[in-house]
Amino acid sequence: MDLGPSYVQLIARLSRRRAQANSILDDQAKGFLKPWELRFLGESLLSNVWLDWNNFVKQVLVGSCAGSATRANLPILPRAAADNTEARIRHEFKRYSRGAVPAVGAVDNGQMEPTWAHPDYLVTCVTGLAPSNAVVLQGAFGSGGLAGARRIHLVRNACAHKSKANRQNVRGLRTLYSTAHFMDPVDILWGKSAANGIAIYEWILDLETMADLATA
Repeated sequence: MDLGPSYVQLIARLSRRRAQANSILDDQAKGFLKPWELRFLGESLLSNVWLDWNNFVKQVLVGSCAGSATRANLPILPRAAADNTEARIRHEFKRYSRGAVPAVGAVDNGQMEPTWAHPDYLVTCVTGLAPSNAVVLQGAFGSGGLAGARRIHLVRNACAHKSKANRQNVRGLRTLYSTAHFMDPVDILWGKSAANGIAIYEWILDLETMADLATA
């Protein structure tokens, strides 16, 4: 499975998410949305962006381990492992994400997908899986200057699990993105940076850049 189609698919999906964000902001500016509607739409948008990114990372990891090609048609050789099926790679990923060693010959039945794009352990799992393009993927997914994926995960987690601690973690982003109010973690989505950029647009751009680096 070449990585090119996965990249094209992600870029198309993120383009739709950007258009959806435009529509939400336009409706808000026209006074069409109540506060709860704005938050509901924001959470839905954020969740879809995260799912798009998670699916892309899965495709890149599975394809890289099994053997693929970059968008420039450079070969990505399959790793020298006895089993490069998705079921085996999923088992290894789950084990590495927990700091454990994969079991010999074990596979995962797929009943529960791992969080492939989890920023806390994605690079660690790439190292453990050891595809032939590991260095490229480590650089793409671990770039300190591209914080979009980590911030999306942080805010989405706070929206799904509305605890005081998660709320405080998101509140920390207000040093980077100013908001008129902060009644709910998803409010940070529309915050403005010092460069007058809106948070969700900056984060989507980071995902596009990371995807480009991972598949070039």
